[in-house]
Amino acid sequence: MQQFDPRSDSPASIISRVAERIISFDVYTTALMTLWVVLAVIFYPFVANASSIVVLDVFLAMAIGTMILMTAITDVPIFALFRRFYIIPVIYIMYDHVHAFVRLVHPVDYDQALIEIDRWIFGTDPTVWFEQFSHPILTEYLQICYFLFYLLPILQAIELWRAQRLEDLDVFARTMAFCYFLSYIAYFAMPAIGPRFTLHKFSLLDSELPGVFLTSTLREAVNTGGGLARGVVDPANAVNRDCMPSGHTMMTLVNIILSFRFRSKLRWFFVVIGGSLIFSTVYLRYHYVIDVLIGASLAVITMPIEPYVNQWVMKSRDRFMSLWKTTHPDS
Repeated sequence: MQQFDPRSDSPASIISRVAERIISFDVYTTALMTLWVVLAVIFYPFVANASSIVVLDVFLAMAIGTMILMTAITDVPIFALFRRFYIIPVIYIMYDHVHAFVRLVHPVDYDQALIEIDRWIFGTDPTVWFEQFSHPILTEYLQICYFLFYLLPILQAIELWRAQRLEDLDVFARTMAFCYFLSYIAYFAMPAIGPRFTLHKFSLLDSELPGVFLTSTLREAVNTGGGLARGVVDPANAVNRDCMPSGHTMMTLVNIILSFRFRSKLRWFFVVIGGSLIFSTVYLRYHYVIDVLIGASLAVITMPIEPYVNQWVMKSRDRFMSLWKTTHPDS
């Protein structure tokens, strides 16, 4: 790449440099933010924070564009760092936004159907059956594993960054973003709240499935992230409809598969903790088994699709650049 020279580089040249640095996860993120903005406009009278969603997503789009611009015109390492790691907070912001719209788009909960599917497969309710094996130490371990869901992909991304395997990091980031975002969209298909509300009494969870030291604190943190503020009067009504599919299962499997593809030093750690995490989704009453099976299936289905989508995005970018350079010879 040529060094940027503010004295001689034209605006057309800068635009060309920016386009060259667009990565597919920039496009995936922008596309999902556009969807949320459109839904916020359509359902504006019914979404209390619609204005906040629009403002935040527009701001994020501008911030992403600015980061791409700064990496195009400077060699400052901090911009390169932000450029690749901005996706981490954005993934969680996009998760938060989806739940402003799920019940408006699809106001039916499918828990009873999911319960019946589990009963048809197993002849019983798996979360109820697991009660006979519950133990505070096991519960503590599994709650920690469940909470580590948010950390495992970050560890792999940091490992790739420290090794300066930037191409692998880009593949990792775009694959994770693509699969995360598809899992969010999948929530619209069969909204559900999970067995801790339907097959069990949510208010008795701490007494029926106690841990040792950290379980209650971590459980409350998960509840808060899932839309349950402390002391909410009607938790079943307030909680996010994110049970089906199991995003914890889907994304944990994606992370494990990529760790073997990239020969991560942490791959067996991901297998042990990730496997325990997947088991915990049912043991801790967050998911029905069918949610886990669908989540695993989506991981297997979506990962091979992403390279084709990436190829289409990159070809579209290259066509734009070719047309741009034809019409702007000074770029």
